[in-house]
Amino acid sequence: MFLTRICENPGVNQVDLSNLLKVDKTTTTKAIQKLIEADYINRERDDVDKRMWRLYPSKKALNIYPVIIDEENKYIQVCFCNLNEREKKSAYELVKKMRENIESIWKKAKNF
Repeated sequence: MFLTRICENPGVNQVDLSNLLKVDKTTTTKAIQKLIEADYINRERDDVDKRMWRLYPSKKALNIYPVIIDEENKYIQVCFCNLNEREKKSAYELVKKMRENIESIWKKAKNF
């Protein structure tokens, strides 16, 4: 999930990435370090705020990104294969409510 979000948001910083994924900064830092070591992302200093790092996908990441998205889409199709349109819409609405519930608690915990 870290790699896909960086590919979709090149130049994102670690704080914004943590907020986007709703994970703590320590988890983000560990994941980023592993992705850097595996040559999937590059870190560059921000032009304005030299304390901040910007994250960019490497060529290796950009090559694997479509494969990851294709696999993700296959699993989504499998999840919905025997559902009618009403059931699909209901599932979407329920997951949306669950995300909103989690997000509100996460924001309180992070003082947003």
